[in-house]
Amino acid sequence: MTADPQPLLDALAALLEQEYAALRRADAAAVTDIAARKRELTDHLAGLHLPDAGELPPALGALAQRCRDLNRRNGELLHLQQGMLTRAMRVLSGADPAPTVYGARGQTLGDAGGRHIGSA
Repeated sequence: MTADPQPLLDALAALLEQEYAALRRADAAAVTDIAARKRELTDHLAGLHLPDAGELPPALGALAQRCRDLNRRNGELLHLQQGMLTRAMRVLSGADPAPTVYGARGQTLGDAGGRHIGSA
């Protein structure tokens, strides 16, 4: 099928911006909804017969690059958040062998004193 990918790429860029905002709010429901809508758009784009990236008109090439950049940014934020959540869960469960805490002067201390959140 031959069609103009411009509206689909515009919609994808808008969704990627919405996804970034949802990630920053830690709104898991919105991120899940946006992921489904992104899948629909990318499926439509994949069904189009487009020239290779180097043969796209400059405006479309720039828009496609913008979508790639936005997607990369969102992926990096998501990866960072996953790492922070994983670390927090390890600390809260006591599985982190040496959680870092800070002393009165801001120095890092390797021993939290043996108490974990939830212990009395």
